[in-house]
Amino acid sequence: MALQPLIPAEQNNEASWYTSGLAGIVSGGIKVVEGAFSLGAELVDLGLDTDTAAQVEMFFDKINPLEEIAEQTGVGKLTQALVQIGVPGGAGFKLGSKLAKKYFDAKKAGTLVSAGSKNLAKQKQIADKLNEASKAPRFAVAAVGGAAGEAFVADVEEIGSFGDMFDRGPTQLDVFAMDGGRQDAIRKLMNRVKFGSEALLVTPFAAGIGKGAKAIATKGKDLAYSNSRLDRFFNKIAEAFTPEGPLTRAIFGSQKAMEGLRAADLNKATELVKKLDRTMSKAFPQMQDALDRSLTTKEKDEFYKQISDLMLDGDLTKLSDPKKLDAFSKSLRDKNVDETVITELTKIVDDARFTIGNLIESTGKYNPKELKDILQDRIKGLVSNTYKIFETKPILGVLGRYKPTDENMQGAIQFFRRQISETNKDATFDPNGLKYYEDAKAIVDRILEDGVKVGKSTKKLADPNYVGKTLEDLPGGKFVNDIIEKTGAPPEVIKKLLGEFTDPRYSIFNAITELSGLARTSAFFKEMFDTNAKIQAAGGRGSFWNSIEEAKAATNGVAKIVKLDDRLSGLADFRAGRISNPLGAKYTTEDIADGLAKANGLTEGIFTAAARGRKGASAAEKGVSFLYRNLLLFPKATAQLAKTVLSIPTHLRNIISAGAFAAANGILFEGFKDPKLLGNAFRKGWQISGVGNLKDTRFKTEEFEKAYRELLELGVVNSQVQIGDLKNLLRDVNFGDSILDLDKVVNPLLSKLKKVPEYLQGKYVAEDDFWKITNYFVELQRRQEAYTKAKINIPLDELKKEAADIVKNTVPNYNFVGDTVRTARLLPVGNFMSFPSEMIRTTTNIGGQAIKEMRHIKGPGEIIRGSDITPVVFIEGKGFVKNNNPMYRIGVTRATGMAFTLTAVPTMFVEGAKALYNVTEDEIQALRRFVPDWSRNSTLIPIRDEKTGELKYVDFSHSNAYDLIGRPFRTMANEIMAATKDGDTILKGFVNGVEEAITEIAAPFIDESIWTEAAADISLYPLMPGRGGRTREGRVLYTDQTPIGDRMYIKFRHLMEALLPSYKQYIRLGQAALEKPTKTGKILELNDQIAGFAGFRPIKVEPLDAMGFKIAEYQRGIRNARREFTGGFFGLLRGGPINPDDIISRYYESNKARFNVMKEMFKDIDAAQILGTSASSLRKEFADRQLSTQTFNDLRRGKYEPYFPSKEIEDRFKEISRNLGTANPFIAVRPTLRAMRRQMKFLNLADTFDIDLNDYSFGDIQTPPLPNTPQPVVSATPVVQNVDPNTNLTRVETALLSPEEQVIRDRLRRTT
Repeated sequence: MALQPLIPAEQNNEASWYTSGLAGIVSGGIKVVEGAFSLGAELVDLGLDTDTAAQVEMFFDKINPLEEIAEQTGVGKLTQALVQIGVPGGAGFKLGSKLAKKYFDAKKAGTLVSAGSKNLAKQKQIADKLNEASKAPRFAVAAVGGAAGEAFVADVEEIGSFGDMFDRGPTQLDVFAMDGGRQDAIRKLMNRVKFGSEALLVTPFAAGIGKGAKAIATKGKDLAYSNSRLDRFFNKIAEAFTPEGPLTRAIFGSQKAMEGLRAADLNKATELVKKLDRTMSKAFPQMQDALDRSLTTKEKDEFYKQISDLMLDGDLTKLSDPKKLDAFSKSLRDKNVDETVITELTKIVDDARFTIGNLIESTGKYNPKELKDILQDRIKGLVSNTYKIFETKPILGVLGRYKPTDENMQGAIQFFRRQISETNKDATFDPNGLKYYEDAKAIVDRILEDGVKVGKSTKKLADPNYVGKTLEDLPGGKFVNDIIEKTGAPPEVIKKLLGEFTDPRYSIFNAITELSGLARTSAFFKEMFDTNAKIQAAGGRGSFWNSIEEAKAATNGVAKIVKLDDRLSGLADFRAGRISNPLGAKYTTEDIADGLAKANGLTEGIFTAAARGRKGASAAEKGVSFLYRNLLLFPKATAQLAKTVLSIPTHLRNIISAGAFAAANGILFEGFKDPKLLGNAFRKGWQISGVGNLKDTRFKTEEFEKAYRELLELGVVNSQVQIGDLKNLLRDVNFGDSILDLDKVVNPLLSKLKKVPEYLQGKYVAEDDFWKITNYFVELQRRQEAYTKAKINIPLDELKKEAADIVKNTVPNYNFVGDTVRTARLLPVGNFMSFPSEMIRTTTNIGGQAIKEMRHIKGPGEIIRGSDITPVVFIEGKGFVKNNNPMYRIGVTRATGMAFTLTAVPTMFVEGAKALYNVTEDEIQALRRFVPDWSRNSTLIPIRDEKTGELKYVDFSHSNAYDLIGRPFRTMANEIMAATKDGDTILKGFVNGVEEAITEIAAPFIDESIWTEAAADISLYPLMPGRGGRTREGRVLYTDQTPIGDRMYIKFRHLMEALLPSYKQYIRLGQAALEKPTKTGKILELNDQIAGFAGFRPIKVEPLDAMGFKIAEYQRGIRNARREFTGGFFGLLRGGPINPDDIISRYYESNKARFNVMKEMFKDIDAAQILGTSASSLRKEFADRQLSTQTFNDLRRGKYEPYFPSKEIEDRFKEISRNLGTANPFIAVRPTLRAMRRQMKFLNLADTFDIDLNDYSFGDIQTPPLPNTPQPVVSATPVVQNVDPNTNLTRVETALLSPEEQVIRDRLRRTT
């Protein structure tokens, strides 16, 4: 049914959230004045028994037209309430604080002697003690002042108290208005007292939270060394979630610089290997053409060795010998290799030598000069070869195993025979005999067996280090380990055993990565040493000290001190002296030492170690680790991989949504000022990232490769958050010791699946890099222009670092994710937890960066009055002066971009769509009742079908990266509006909103992961709670009656859908294009499905389809409400003694719960009709669910039908009483329950559950015993509230009980 267009008069009545919010601020200010006048009027009414307060309220209602606008949205209601509370409460707090300060200042002045006293030190000590002792009393007085100030709040009853929230307690407000006069004045004044008294409890709590947040934000690492345990507790919390962890910002910055340089080196190595691989792929066919046959393996190996020898010949710090290079080129020409290919090969060789030489020279800067020669020998011994044992993957651990030649096998056996004889000091050993043969062969077999288990290393290169571990405590072990320690490779005899062969690609990669680790780590420790020296020379604490005593003094004796060398001894390069650590002999805190050890890969978290397979674990622990990795973590990683990297629509959303990071930083706004600047940045981002290269993002021109490496060094690129989580999770799955060789069987089968397709992964990263590079070049250019305009000369390198730091801190970056969040990836819950944590960090930083750029730079002795971020600031003695920050324009642009992205963009879409399609706010709220739970608090863009008038919506939050930030506030506003519409207080709505908002924020961290949600739907894991064939949204997958074969198929398909890339969009697109009906007979619109690929698919709202789920929830709610009376924790029918008041209380709670359930269904029916669903269709849906027409009609009209205990329940009360030997308490309270039911029948579901339980309280009545049973001793007369002494009945009982029931109630009270 098409809806009528919205008429202009109605449209004008709807205020947007920002209009309502502004109105709330102004209206709140007016209400502060109203509160003062109404308080005075109530005092007049108290004394004169008049109705002055009502007249004051009517007067302010007339002069405050903004109140109506403010109360149209939850934002308006909240701002109006906050202003009402904040202004008088803040003024009272400030006044109380001043009065307390004057008192304690006077007391101190009377205690101390004059300033001329000789005992000045003692005076200061006394003053310090008095100041510290007066803090708590001063705060207490200030809090009392704040509470007194809140007595001036006008809308106390509308805002509500915590007592109202819980329907009990001393601060519950009396909302039952009387007919004016003195009694009503007393009620209102008492409500003000109750409302203000809660501030005495809330203020310290809020102050504590504020103090903690301020301490974490302002004190930094000083917090770790505070004498206050509370401060140190805050520091531990900060360490868990901040990027720095236990490290100082200076150390963390040095560490990230080292990681950036190593990433650039790795990129260079990978680039050279790929170039060499492509060039050799061109050379081999040309050689084969010359030979007119295929090259043999031996010929290829010889060619590889020729390149490798040339690359590693002579002094590696110099280019290749020209004569040898010419000879190499001539040999290639003789083999018919093209000149272009020869040039490419020689260029790669020189480029590799140049890179290796630079790293050797760099390492030499921080280490003894003689180390350069040692390093060259080590590199030549380590990197020139790889081993066939690592390249041969056996099938199921048996078929196709690597087997060394007999010659190499016997050579290894002879080697270990000699080692055993030397160990035994056997002078009779005969090399040509067979003595020790079996023992030596066992050692060789063990090396080969372990080599097969090791396989390829995580760096895709052979890792022979396992040999040393295998030979620990065995003959020859020390000899072999000494050689490995010195050269990085085992002895020649072991190399041959493992199947050594030459491959220049490995030579390049191993050489660069090995030297990168040495050079960059050496530079890292040298930079930390220099920075620490500068800090301490300037009088700072620093982080490293020369002695334990010095360290303890610097850390106030609260930190555990360790020697750094002891914690880093696990690094082989330190032990071998290949890295010079100037900090090695110094002392530091255990936290910093552990942080550095973790940064260098020496330690890992307890949970990480357990999940990957802890070294030295028992067989049982290994078994649990294996099952956890392969049954939970692996499918979790696979599902995340499928839904992101392997999903083409996700790539489109990725590049679109990442644009918000540029918008929030004001980058896009720079296009209005200088289109050329923004255009150039876009072009560089497109070219350097490779996102526009459809072939492969890994292959770029040399210019762009060089630019990309520079950005890697700066830490700007290759830090996509989801990819960072995914890479680490996949790595976790394949880590640790195997158990019963199961990992060895499973991993070969899964290895192909675990490798992220490089092309799609590269694209996913490039899409993120594109925007980061764009941001970087705009930041660089606009800051350079600002400094130039201010005539400030900044070196380009410093400027680049400054721009890069801003991008890293304002755009999500995996390198800055805290350890706690990183480790959380190992939990079975949560999806890509690093991203939401980074959104919170970077959004905060955008605001902080904008303020920093807008803040006036104070001169010596200048005192600024008022704000320091305005265009003009007021300085004492100078008056108003222009803000002198050279970055002021950038700060304003950034702040504008942030406000625009977080608030204006969603509002523009929603309000624009509402105006375009004539959608009312009532329709929007009705629509929210029929969207999935995850969209309930989303930004919904409404779209009306032009033909049918039916509503669709686009969940903009799905594509809005910053929705996580705005969503909590939107949720609070929605809850406040819902609460006040239901007649509840603003405070209740606010608390509900905070609870819901916390749930929304926590959802990415605690919700089921993609895999575990699917597994829970079908109850896959016995120890994990499952839903037994229902999805989380309530959709039925199968029932107990589903045939076993069908059930197994459904389960398998459901799990596979979680593990496969998103494909249903393609099916919907095909159905729409071919106009083919869906399974439910609907024809999809092609435009809607195309928009879905970018994350903007309009979803049709179908209330009738959703009503089935709503009715099921309603029926379940009605049953649960009944259980509030009969069962549950407070249930009455458990068999124990029953107090009559408990029966009344549970009857009240049961009906209150029932009322709320029915109210929700009343809202659902109303919402469905607003959206155009006919009453007849809804009535039929109810009938199909076995609900009567009468039930539907009552719910539709808002009629409440109270619950009353059935005959069976009455019989159960009788049975319990008989078993206990007491009178049946239900008989005593039945008249009261009937009276309550009569009153409840007058309730309307559109209103609140307006029943006062106190009107029905029985008091502490003891149930009379049955005859022949001794009477219990009643120690006191029961106290019954609100009982008329003349009738012995309450007001409600007099009104609602029949005369007969009144007599019964009177008799019962007198009897007890």
